[in-house]
Amino acid sequence: MKQQQALEILESGVSAFVTGAPGAGKTYVLNQFVERARRRGASVAVTASTGIAATHVNGQTLHSWSGVGVATSLSDALYKRIRARRRKAVNAVEVLVIDEVSMLPAWLFDMVDQVCRRLRNDSAPFGGLQVVLSGDFFQLPPVVRRGRGTDVHDPEAEANRERYRGQGRDPDGFVTESFVWREMGARVCYLTEQHRQDGGALLAVLTDIRDADVTDGDRLALLSRCGARPAGDEVAVHLFPTNRQADLLNDVRLAKLDTEPHVFDAVSSGPADLVARLKRNVLAPEHLVLKEGAAVMALRNDAERQYVNGSLGTVAGFAPKRKGGWPIVRFENGSVVAMRPADWDMMDGETVLASVSQVPLRCAWAITIHKSQGLTLDAAVMDLRRTFAPGMGYVALSRVERLDGLFLDGVGERALLVSPQAVALDAVLRRASAMVHAQLGRGTGSSAPGASLF
Repeated sequence: MKQQQALEILESGVSAFVTGAPGAGKTYVLNQFVERARRRGASVAVTASTGIAATHVNGQTLHSWSGVGVATSLSDALYKRIRARRRKAVNAVEVLVIDEVSMLPAWLFDMVDQVCRRLRNDSAPFGGLQVVLSGDFFQLPPVVRRGRGTDVHDPEAEANRERYRGQGRDPDGFVTESFVWREMGARVCYLTEQHRQDGGALLAVLTDIRDADVTDGDRLALLSRCGARPAGDEVAVHLFPTNRQADLLNDVRLAKLDTEPHVFDAVSSGPADLVARLKRNVLAPEHLVLKEGAAVMALRNDAERQYVNGSLGTVAGFAPKRKGGWPIVRFENGSVVAMRPADWDMMDGETVLASVSQVPLRCAWAITIHKSQGLTLDAAVMDLRRTFAPGMGYVALSRVERLDGLFLDGVGERALLVSPQAVALDAVLRRASAMVHAQLGRGTGSSAPGASLF
């Protein structure tokens, strides 16, 4: 399905799921839809499954918007608090956008559905809201945490989990495992155009990984990039499986520069627990140390479009103290920008609960694969011999646009594996999208019931 066809379906007012490979334009379609909906006066809540993903779409976490926070079950006490704080805001919304749904577990999706139905006093899925989802199930899956603060200490949550298991569903699985998924009848818009990778070897490798059909040709294409190194003046991000590996390389590279260090400390406001939670979801370091010559990455989109989230550059110098002393970055697109602090906010409707202000940069010699999800990188160096989760290698490889922007220290067979559930689900989603496409061609795409293959 093409982007314009997906937009036509979204603008018809139905709930929908926009999916497709990295670079197919999912974020573009979301942004276009949100911009057009707001222009015609609709109230749109833009959310994402994680704090990092939320910054990519200039939104907030689904947890914050719905009021469920870190809870694992909808107790009466929790609902009373949500009703007191979120009823007005949730009732004012007409469209709910949720990005990166691959990282959203089924039980949480159902929990937010129940909150919306009760707050809006409407038995329809999500209380009658148009729900627009976006994501790719080949990306990193929901993170399942056990221990303090989780359903191990919540008998009601454990009872709910048994209810899922009793019906052959996985409460920690994809949103397609949720009870509300089939009821909401979301139209599947599987985008098939490619706007990121070139039409050559890298796209072929990624396509075969998605099909769980990696060939010897794919392996040879990746091996051809092993040992390759960026040109001396080329900025390339190193992607690592763990934070420890990424932080170590950044610290080592920064220490090697013999230029003067400049320190920028984040400024925060709000209750300490909320500030701490917000800081965990902000890519910008609390204590940012930069030097002239440091490789950096932008962490926000620029209103003047001089750079975007994920743009790479080099610190060219610093403004005079009397002008704030802000870092001046020469981005690879040619823009030279004096960077100013940006705000990351935790919202309750229109109310700011907590805020962190920091220069939207981080050292870009290295970043974790998890934190790179959603970014497009011109060049990346990665060692894929230690990937430990299905889809991790795929996420890393799909961050770059072209094979010549990929530099491999090594690649193991595990890095080419994706979730078997994702492979099976992808085939179902393609068929569902084809049915919606056929309905659209007959002029019935917006009025016909959503095709349910689940």
